Amino acid sequence: MPNKSYQKGYRFQQRVKRHLEKFGYFVMISPRSKFPDGVAIKANRAFLFECKWNKYLSKEEKLKAKELVKKFKVDFIVFWNNKRKIDSYKLCPK
Repeated sequence: MPNKSYQKGYRFQQRVKRHLEKFGYFVMISPRSKFPDGVAIKANRAFLFECKWNKYLSKEEKLKAKELVKKFKVDFIVFWNNKRKIDSYKLCPK
């Protein structure tokens, strides 16, 4: 049985997935908590995303995200839990 932190993160990922699917996105979640958490695709728009309970990416995750943005020319969005509501911000490469 996975630990409670993993379960909380998994449930939040599923909430984000359902939220994006309501807006017509096709969502694929990475298995076993790989980085990034998933990809969402709709018509001519695609983006990578990471789900965080506390809003913040680690330094390593920020570097990986910026590399992915540069390599694949897609947006990277971080979804986070804001008082039980899904909030998000776009990671901008420098």
